[in-house]
Amino acid sequence: MNEDKKSEKRKELIGICLDCFVKNGLTATTTKELCSAANLQNGGIYYYFSTKEEIVLACAEEAINRIEKSAFNIAVNDINDIGSMMDRLGNLADAMSPVMRFLVSVCVSHEYEERIKPSLVRLAARYSYYTEKIAAILGCTKEEAEPFIHLSILAINNYMIFAERALFDPQIESVKKALFRLARKTSAV
Repeated sequence: MNEDKKSEKRKELIGICLDCFVKNGLTATTTKELCSAANLQNGGIYYYFSTKEEIVLACAEEAINRIEKSAFNIAVNDINDIGSMMDRLGNLADAMSPVMRFLVSVCVSHEYEERIKPSLVRLAARYSYYTEKIAAILGCTKEEAEPFIHLSILAINNYMIFAERALFDPQIESVKKALFRLARKTSAV
């Protein structure tokens, strides 16, 4: 198999394996189950990955990408309708909760915690970009928008992990009010 096809198949396998880990759990998922989910012979997954650890870390990176792209696409595309944006983010948090829980299980695992940290640091570094983009859309400064963007991220992450609306709703309501104030303030200028 040429390298391009192998790389393409590897990307496909990451999605399949992530879905398998999400369904069955990090520690309960065997490589035999991963091979079965991917329609590969037992051990066939090792043609594409060297170790199960490599599979887990690739899946954790994909989990980050799924959550990030989904959440920030909603935020950037719907920021002009703050109420709708927050509702859609809440719905996304419901849908992505199992993916986030897999990611958390990787992050707290003694086996993987140190190896996943660089991915989390890269994600956190991108928050500044999103904050600037949202601030520009709102017509305010990055410094004005930043606390509310970070609170939104925290609220959504907490909700995905704990699946408890009682934690999420007050934080999101605070963010909504603040963003409405920011939007009104900047539109009045």
